[in-house]
This record gives sequence, C-alpha cells and structure tokens, in this order.
Amino acid sequence: MTKPDQNNLPELPPEMVNFYQRRTEEHIARVAANLMLLAQLSDHADELIERARVHDASKFGPEERVAYIWLTEFHRCRQSGEAFEYPPGVKELVKQATQHHLTTNRHHYQAHVDPNDMTEVDLIEMVCDWTAMAQELGDNGGSARGWADRTVGHRVRFHDANTHFIYSTIEQLDKLKGVNA
Repeated sequence: MTKPDQNNLPELPPEMVNFYQRRTEEHIARVAANLMLLAQLSDHADELIERARVHDASKFGPEERVAYIWLTEFHRCRQSGEAFEYPPGVKELVKQATQHHLTTNRHHYQAHVDPNDMTEVDLIEMVCDWTAMAQELGDNGGSARGWADRTVGHRVRFHDANTHFIYSTIEQLDKLKGVNA
C-alpha cells in the first residue's frame, strides 16, 4: 500500500487543527478519568494509570495526526449536518491512519490476532474508551453499554468469559460514575 503524499494536501485551516487538538485532548482526559476510577478498585492499578498516561498518543504522531485532523472534521461536520468532502488523497490517508491506530493500540481488538488475546488491562481500556465516546456523544447516559451491545457478538466474537468481563467492567464503571443506563 503506497502512502499518499502529505505534501500535496491542502493546508490545514487553524480552526480545524485547534478543534482536533481540543477534541482529542478532551477525549483522552475522559478516558484517563475513567481509567483512574477503575484503577482504584483494580489489581492492575499501575498498568491502568500508565494506560491513562499514554492513551491515543499515536494520534499525535506522524502516521496519524494529519489524517485524524481531517477525520475529526468529517465527524464534526456529519454531527452538525454540514456538507463535507475529503480533498483528493485525504480519504486514503485517513484509511491508512485509522488502520495504523487500530492495529498499534492494544485497547482496540484489531491490534490482536484474536480479540480474545486481549488482556484484562486491554479490555478495561477499551471499555473506558467506549465510555468516553458515549460521554462525548451523549449516548446511553454516558455508558459504554450501547457500544458493547453494538460490538460484542456482532463485530467481535469474544469468549463468554471476556464478554462477562466487559459487561461487568461497564457495570462497575457506571456505578462509580452514577450512570443509570
């Protein structure tokens, strides 16, 4: 797969870059807050605290940053009902960056040959990521339950034990956050 030439892309408007930066930092902060809540009750506290420190750091790296600025703008426009089209070459760049992100961050099941190879820490971070997205979008009262219901057993086949762990983690986090989902 050839990498699109980022030098031939249109210049990124500062407001797009600023929105991406703010939105991504807010997402990371939400994930970190969720991880810190669960760390208080976990045998994996140190690992969860470290995951909170490095969550989604790849989005600021050269393989992902420019593409994720465009992807964030795409989603912003879609949510606000504005028309949006990627400039030439950007769609492929976004596809490659998304693939890079999903396959290099352990909290995404795509980073594993078998999603059942995910550790408890990977699964907890995944739930915290889903929760952060639900919080951002106002889904299901800020609970990851809707994300899990759309993913577990549909997009991804987890073993029964992992499915139980995922839903138990969601329930635990919802209780800590006072969510009635």
